[in-house]
Amino acid sequence: MIRVRLTRTADDTPARLEVTGHAGRGAYGEDIVCAAVSALVETLTLGLTHVSAQPPRGAVDPGQADIVFVQPMSAETRAIVETMVVGLKDLARSEPDAVRFDTLRSANGKL
Repeated sequence: MIRVRLTRTADDTPARLEVTGHAGRGAYGEDIVCAAVSALVETLTLGLTHVSAQPPRGAVDPGQADIVFVQPMSAETRAIVETMVVGLKDLARSEPDAVRFDTLRSANGKL
């Protein structure tokens, strides 16, 4: 199971994205659900780095990602992040036995 956890600040701004696990739909390197999640996360980091010029902190490694978004977040950065969130939520809806998406709230705005 791939677990996706998005932490939002008290004002609903995305603050952190954590992704762990494997979908278990195929062999390593051949799992289409894992490939979809990986493509969304990699595209997110590329977009933040090259389009919005607000690269995130953290790491994206095989089987896991821990990404902390720059604050304050520009409108362009927020659009990129929210688009990726829509993609991951849709994947979790269409593949509920392979992907779980949770949203957490940071009450004090700190991670």
